Amino acid sequence: MKLGLILFVLLITSAISLVTARHDTRKLVTELEVERNKGLQIRQERAMLVTEKSTLSTPSRIEQLAIKKLGMKYPNSRDTILLSPPPSRANQ
Repeated sequence: MKLGLILFVLLITSAISLVTARHDTRKLVTELEVERNKGLQIRQERAMLVTEKSTLSTPSRIEQLAIKKLGMKYPNSRDTILLSPPPSRANQ
């Protein structure tokens, strides 16, 4: 009788442990999936930002912004000053 009671208690304890372990496993799997989805969203956002950066930094766009917003222009011959090179120090 005593042995039967001990086995019954062990059986109930084992069953509760099994249910707890399965619940914890399911909870961890769910958390893992959530984190994987977050990682996927971050990778997609990064790819979108890299594309946007390359689009915004094209030389033609920068040139247009410099002309329109900053009022820059290409210099003409009157705006260009040519300097002669400094004298050579090899003779000293």
